[in-house]
Amino acid sequence: MKEKLMTPEGIAGCRIADNGYENALNLMVTSQWEDALACLVLDAAPEKVLSWALQQVNALPLDEAARLCAGDISQWLKTHDDALRRDIFQQAEALGFDSPLGALGLALFWMQGSMTPDEFDAVYPEPHLAPLMLHCALKQLAVKLAADNPPVTGAQTLLAQWQRMQGGR
Repeated sequence: MKEKLMTPEGIAGCRIADNGYENALNLMVTSQWEDALACLVLDAAPEKVLSWALQQVNALPLDEAARLCAGDISQWLKTHDDALRRDIFQQAEALGFDSPLGALGLALFWMQGSMTPDEFDAVYPEPHLAPLMLHCALKQLAVKLAADNPPVTGAQTLLAQWQRMQGGR
């Protein structure tokens, strides 16, 4: 899975004995912020990353459509309702997969269930797609948080928030 999310240089910079956060910090020293965020995605269950990333998005100003989508994602994390998963996909598509929340919605859609409507044979996404889209969402979020600064500053903010959520480890 690492090969799908990280650059060869990022993979080479990871130490097997370290956890994802420690590897992320090591990569940040050389400004490999995208690989650092991939370490977070690879170190935790996709639903945990989704839930945490949703908290980060909810801290931003959101319009009504985005608030509805965020609320539905939160509800799905509790119920795993397939009809809601499909609704979230449509909301995410309307928001744009090039937005952090839209990317989170697409990642959720790929986490569970078939991509085809019920009346067709089931077609399941490749297992790496949900983590890949979570990584994309984190990169988009880092850029958004950085505003007019280099994206590495947004990644630093996300890493600090991740550490707080982990209890400071």
